[in-house]
Amino acid sequence: MMIELAWPAKALSPNHRSGSHWPRTNAIKAAKEEAFWATRACLPPCFKHDGSRMALIVTAYPPDKRARDDDNIIASLKAHRDGIAKALGVDDNLFDQRGLQWGEPVHGGKIVVVLEPSA
Repeated sequence: MMIELAWPAKALSPNHRSGSHWPRTNAIKAAKEEAFWATRACLPPCFKHDGSRMALIVTAYPPDKRARDDDNIIASLKAHRDGIAKALGVDDNLFDQRGLQWGEPVHGGKIVVVLEPSA
C-alpha cells in the first residue's frame, strides 16, 4: 500500500520553537487527520488487519534543495504514523521503520509511505 502525504508542517519539527503550544497542537491534529483519510482512501471497503507486523518505508521529496536531517523528518512524521495506524485499526508499534529514503525535490514537497508485510 502506498500513501502520499503533504510535506510535514514546520510546527511538527522537534527543532521548531514558536513560543506557544497551539501551532504544534493544531499541526498534530491536522497531520493525524490527513494521514487517516489518505490511508482510508487506499483501503478496500471491508479491510480488516490481521495483526501482523508491517514494514514502513518512507521516501521524502523535499520542497527545495536545502539540507535536512533525516532524524527530524522521521520525528516530524509521528502524528502521521498515528493517523495511519488509526485508519488500519492497529497500534503503531506494529510498524517496522525501515529508515528514510530521499527523493528529488518537488514543488511543495511530499512524503510517500509504503506499507508492506514485514519479513
